[in-house]
Amino acid sequence: MKVFPLSERVDRTGEVALGPDESGTLTTYLIYGKLAPGETGRRLRPGEGREEILFVIEGTVRLEGAGRSDITCHSGWAVALPEGSDLWLSNLTSRPAQYVIAGGFTEPARFLQELQREARREQLQRES
Repeated sequence: MKVFPLSERVDRTGEVALGPDESGTLTTYLIYGKLAPGETGRRLRPGEGREEILFVIEGTVRLEGAGRSDITCHSGWAVALPEGSDLWLSNLTSRPAQYVIAGGFTEPARFLQELQREARREQLQRES
């Protein structure tokens, strides 16, 4: 097991990512981020082939995005960010906000779904 002191590694962008190189996993990643009081315009973009969940650790943030309704999330709340999302995150408070984004790659999931479908087809063929 490895320990990752992410809060000590936040860079000038306000985030630090824990990816496959450090974690040793091939399908998931984690981002820890901080927003300064009143900070606006942090871009969140899972991109093609990725899905993410944003969890607000501390503060109240607003997600604004292309063609979607704005969402306000408070400490302890989470929101799913679908593949291809393009959103902007803002801190609505006069205190620092902290969040974690857990993400994964959709291709392994699609591959596993196809394997499950194939196994079901084979099972049905054996039963008939």
